[in-house]
Amino acid sequence: MSIWLIGLAVTLVSGIAATLYFWLVRRPRDEMSYGLHALSGLRWREFSKLVLAAMAERGLVEAVPEQQESREPQSTFLLARGEERWLLSCKHGSAYRIAAAPVQELAASIRLGAARGGILATEGKVEKEGRDAAQGTTIELLDGPRLWPEVRHLIEPALLDEITRYASGRAKRHTSISWLGAVTLGALAMAAWSGTHPARDEAPAPPAPAAVARPETPASPPPVAQESFQEPTDAELEAQMASVLKALSKTPGITRGVWQTKLTLSIDRTASEKEVWPWICLELERYPALRASRVQLNPPPGSSEPVRWRQCKTM
Repeated sequence: MSIWLIGLAVTLVSGIAATLYFWLVRRPRDEMSYGLHALSGLRWREFSKLVLAAMAERGLVEAVPEQQESREPQSTFLLARGEERWLLSCKHGSAYRIAAAPVQELAASIRLGAARGGILATEGKVEKEGRDAAQGTTIELLDGPRLWPEVRHLIEPALLDEITRYASGRAKRHTSISWLGAVTLGALAMAAWSGTHPARDEAPAPPAPAAVARPETPASPPPVAQESFQEPTDAELEAQMASVLKALSKTPGITRGVWQTKLTLSIDRTASEKEVWPWICLELERYPALRASRVQLNPPPGSSEPVRWRQCKTM
C-alpha cells in the first residue's frame, strides 16, 4: 500500500470523526451551556414567565393568572389542565444545586394543596439526593439540560441567534484545530509505516521522513494561540461588567449605563450616537467576553430618534 494513501486515510478518518464530534455533540452542549448562562441573567419575573410559557405548551396554564400581576415575584405557581392541578416551583439561577430539601417541600405543598403533581424547574443542577427524594412521587425535575429544550424556542430571537453564533464559532475553531491535528496524525502514520515497511527497489524512499516532518511545523503553533483566551468565571465577568459601567459613567454625553442581562447593555445618552459610540466600543472591546454584547442606544430626552441596537463586534 502506498505510504501517501495511508497518511491520507488517517488524516481523513481522524479529521471527519473530530468534525462530527464538534458539530453534532460538542456544539449542542456549548449552546446549552451558554444559553443557560444567558437565562441566569434574566430577571426573576422574566424567567418565571418563560417557564410558564413552556408549561402552557404542555397544556398546563395558570389557574389564577389575574392574581399574579399584582403580586411580588414568586417561586411557586398553581397550574391547571382541565380539572387537574399541578404546582410549578421555579429556582432561578445557574448556581442552584438542588438537594433533597426543596423536593420534599414541593411534595408537602402538593399534598396540602391536593394537587396531581409538581414540576421543579431550574437552570442549575439537581443533585443525586434531590433525584432520590423525587423517586416514588409525581414530581418532575427540570434542571439545566432538561429545561433548555423546553424554553430554547421561546427566548428572544436576537438572543437565540447570539447563542447559536457563539456555539458555532467555538465549533469552527475546534474543528480547524482538529484538522491540523489530523494532518499531524497522518504524517506520524506515514513515518511509522515507512519505518516498519522500508521501500525495496525505490531510490526516492530515504527523503520520505523529511517530507513527513513538514506538516508538524505549522500544526503545533495554532493550538497555542487558541488556548491564549480563557472564558472568565462568573465573578470575573461581573467585575468586567462593573468596570465598563464605571468607565462609561465618566464619559461625556452618557448619563447612565445598565446591564439588562449579561448580554445586553442599555445606554442613556444626551449626545449624538456618533459621539458616544466609539467610547462605548472602546470599553467593551477591552474584554473579549463582552465585546459582542448587544448595546441598546436610547435617544436623548425629548428627541424623536428611535431606539437603536448595535454591536461593536460579532462572535
